Amino acid sequence: MTVDPLSTSTLPPMQTRPRTIAFTSGKGGVGKSNLVLNTGLALARRGRRVAIFDGDLGLASINVLLGLAPRFDLRHVVSGERRLRDIVLRGPHGISIVPAGAGVAELANLGHGDREALLEQLRDIEENVDFLLVDTGAGISDTVLNLVVASDEAVVVTRPEPTALADAYALMKVIVREAPTSPFHVLINMVRDGAQAAQVYRSLSEILQKFLGYQPGDAGFVVTDPRVGQGVVQQVPFTLLAPQCPAARDVDVLAGRILGAPVAPTPALGGLWSRLASWGRRV
Repeated sequence: MTVDPLSTSTLPPMQTRPRTIAFTSGKGGVGKSNLVLNTGLALARRGRRVAIFDGDLGLASINVLLGLAPRFDLRHVVSGERRLRDIVLRGPHGISIVPAGAGVAELANLGHGDREALLEQLRDIEENVDFLLVDTGAGISDTVLNLVVASDEAVVVTRPEPTALADAYALMKVIVREAPTSPFHVLINMVRDGAQAAQVYRSLSEILQKFLGYQPGDAGFVVTDPRVGQGVVQQVPFTLLAPQCPAARDVDVLAGRILGAPVAPTPALGGLWSRLASWGRRV
């Protein structure tokens, strides 16, 4: 099975439906949430309308990175206490952030009528954005897998150290076995340089091809950069704090690759929210 790497071709026009990309990882501490946020900002700076769905349950990483404190999250929408518009946060460059809390798991417990009413609100998000980026939790829980499979494609974030690589392989193995047609790409974070990233990607790719017959896409890399940590401490995304720093330039390359890649075909089950509701029984 082969998945073409993200293309670097001429940018296409804005797509007519939102493209959903899940950022996921085998373990925590690899910088996944920070990359989701800064990739979203890079896309927004290029004129794309972006929403980020914070599905990292219990951690609320995206709003912390921005210094935001939501009073409500998706759980309050599921329960009927709030409308979706009441919980959406606004970030830099007009990005929208949907704080999920445990609400994504609670989708599975709704009756048909309540689920359809909620989906109508959630579809409003999809209808008004070009990209919906999903920040999943780390690991291989059912909730993480549901978010990955419900997205058009996934970016598996790892770093060049043994435990992170082992956990990334374990996650990718589960994705391939559970959803063999679900495309994903590998992004190597916190690398020394491009040569190290290429070596890590090549090793992971060879293992996946040998044991699973799967060729992952290459989403590129982001180098280790002190401005990333500074941004976390100051609660300012590093692409805003230091837009010309090495890590910010790498993220901009990733955004260019995403924009240059072909749009995935429209799934039969509709958008992310409909697919989550359909597959929510696994949660």
